[in-house]
Amino acid sequence: MSINSSIAGTSALITDIDRRKALPIIRSLGRKGVRVIGISFNHFPMGAFSKYCKKVYLCPDYRKTPDLFLKKLEEICKKEKPDVFYPIEDVVLSLCVRHPDSWKPYTRAVVPNASVLEQAYDKWKTIQFARQLGVAVPKTYCPESIDEVADLASKWNGYVVIKPRKSSGSRGLRYVEKPSELLSVYKEVSTEYPRPLIQERIPKDGEGLGVFVLLNEEQETLAIFGHKRLREYPVTGGPSTLRESYRADKLIEQSVRLFKGMGLIGVAMAEYKVDTRIKKAVLMEINPRFWGSLQLAIFAGVDFPLLYHKTALNIDVEAVLDYPLGKCCRWLWPGDILHFLSNPNRFNLQPSFFKFCGSNMSYDIISADDPLPMLGIVLEGLRKLARRNKT
Repeated sequence: MSINSSIAGTSALITDIDRRKALPIIRSLGRKGVRVIGISFNHFPMGAFSKYCKKVYLCPDYRKTPDLFLKKLEEICKKEKPDVFYPIEDVVLSLCVRHPDSWKPYTRAVVPNASVLEQAYDKWKTIQFARQLGVAVPKTYCPESIDEVADLASKWNGYVVIKPRKSSGSRGLRYVEKPSELLSVYKEVSTEYPRPLIQERIPKDGEGLGVFVLLNEEQETLAIFGHKRLREYPVTGGPSTLRESYRADKLIEQSVRLFKGMGLIGVAMAEYKVDTRIKKAVLMEINPRFWGSLQLAIFAGVDFPLLYHKTALNIDVEAVLDYPLGKCCRWLWPGDILHFLSNPNRFNLQPSFFKFCGSNMSYDIISADDPLPMLGIVLEGLRKLARRNKT
């Protein structure tokens, strides 16, 4: 029996197929004979244009009308009875974990329970738990009052990052270079994100490292992967636009220990940044979901979607704990292009921006085998632009 024959003919329901992280899942499963069904509240989601996505449902926006989304999700699950369910983004994952009746009678997913997910999404709770395990973290505070913020501002030396307790990417992130501005910026962020964190800013010349893991329901480690960020956008800190496979066994060990200690199952990622002052990687955050740079892991032979699918179906999985180093993957449009345009050192990047090909290079979205998702990006962009012009 081939590695793929055990899942050929099964089906998968994937949310947020407009997102970059969904596309590698669609392609990975589709190439193995899985019938892929997608959900999105966008009219032209890129994943819908993949030849591996066999059916697409337009759903209500779960950020605005969660009840309507859950009702639609239940209708889809009841009708399609997908073998495995992939809730992709933070909001929809949290919503589905808190309301399992909308999907659990009809399909399967490897996701943590609501209390575990809550702790994982709360950066303050994660920082506190990591400290207890002896994991290095940046100096971080979660003030309970404006007076406490003012007191911190009066004593602070160096640069500061103000970040929401719950968010992803660079949403709500603000950098403060002068302690005298800390209080005013904190008040601005807190209007949208209550009680944000005040954290020391790790020197920007430190490497960004990631550890990615799959744990089954017994918390056995079925897959591990690591990468190093080479470029990101915004250049001050954001999603990686170019990264390469990398291994740091100490970070892998402590990440697995952290995930297991928190009670996580399914996929999870830990983000680190090397503090060049102490020459040590410190934990920045964790995310208990699939990640935007997933294509690199698949390209390096750690096929998380395949392993997740088989785990959800209770099919025996041979753990994938090793992988080649130096494999690269690029988010060219628009990510790496925006990095190039905004980086004053753009013509001296290493590796060069103009190195587009090579046996060790892959792309998040661009694919000769499956080119049409790029069309979805263009059409959705035009639709949003037209909508903005109308208003």
